[in-house]
Amino acid sequence: MRAVERKKPPFMTPKRWLLAVLACLIALGVWFGFYFRDVQMPKWSEESSMREAVMATGEMDVIDKLYKHVWEATTWVARGSAEAESESELYVFLNEESALLHRIAADQVLPEEQLRIRWLNEHAGSTIIRVSPGLFREQPVWEVYYKEPEGDKERFKYQFYSFDQQATLIETYTLPTKTGP
Repeated sequence: MRAVERKKPPFMTPKRWLLAVLACLIALGVWFGFYFRDVQMPKWSEESSMREAVMATGEMDVIDKLYKHVWEATTWVARGSAEAESESELYVFLNEESALLHRIAADQVLPEEQLRIRWLNEHAGSTIIRVSPGLFREQPVWEVYYKEPEGDKERFKYQFYSFDQQATLIETYTLPTKTGP
């Protein structure tokens, strides 16, 4: 009789392959989480300190939205309400040093949604990228950043509107299509 030699089972069985792949995916996910946190931490810290600065002004108790606007200088705009006046919203403008620049009641300002609707009616074919409050020439404004088709290309533009019920156009800036030499 001949002895039958049995083949040794492979080290990497399908179960071990599955465990190895899962371990790699988990390690990759954990690494990505740490990387994302590390990249976003400066932004989160800056926003957190500005939220505290808004609260420290005493103008606002509840912050609904916080905007960072960079044009001539960095400005932070908070939209929210004070507990004493819980029904009325307001906008608070702060500079980088957390100094209060402007306090404007929201009912004195054309709401962002109405500005968007009006703007889209006036600029058919254009696409709004962002609408945010900010400062332009040291005055509160609505900034509309958008792209407009121009032939087979697109032009990117900024428009600044007064921060009141009329929201009148103040200035338009067109970005160059090419940069560099």
